[in-house]
Amino acid sequence: MEFTCHTTYDQKALTAMARAVRKTVRAERSRMVRYHGWTIIGLLAVSLWLSWGTLWQMVLSCVAIAGLLLVHSKENDINSYFVKHKALPGTDFADTSFYPDHSLVKTAAAESKWQYDKILALAETRKHLLLVMGTNHAMAIEKAALESGCIPEFCRFIEEKSGRKIHNR
Repeated sequence: MEFTCHTTYDQKALTAMARAVRKTVRAERSRMVRYHGWTIIGLLAVSLWLSWGTLWQMVLSCVAIAGLLLVHSKENDINSYFVKHKALPGTDFADTSFYPDHSLVKTAAAESKWQYDKILALAETRKHLLLVMGTNHAMAIEKAALESGCIPEFCRFIEEKSGRKIHNR
């Protein structure tokens, strides 16, 4: 069976893709970065406590802690922002067709053919199915825009072809 889908790569789709990549193929690296981030936040908190009374040191420590916490909590949004601004013109929309042996992605800028064995991980959100192709590449499939089939049927198809299980995120 052939499935087709039209995907809009807006900020929400890019954020979902960034999160899927971070939680699947970059999971170990992400854990280490987060561990080091929390260690630095802890050291800054100790520095804040030790510098109590010295205004400029306290303000500097608070600003650094607030900045790290902001980056920590908005990591996926920040990644998707930079991806959006580095993307080629004409890649805001994609039409994807899934055939028995490959998928074909057409944008205004290019056309690319992907083999299913190149899929490293599959993830699912409320609005998207996410196909992770590498540490810097993923595809989003809008569930509402899937044509010629239903979501459970497509999920079975993509799991069978890729040999991967879908992670619910």
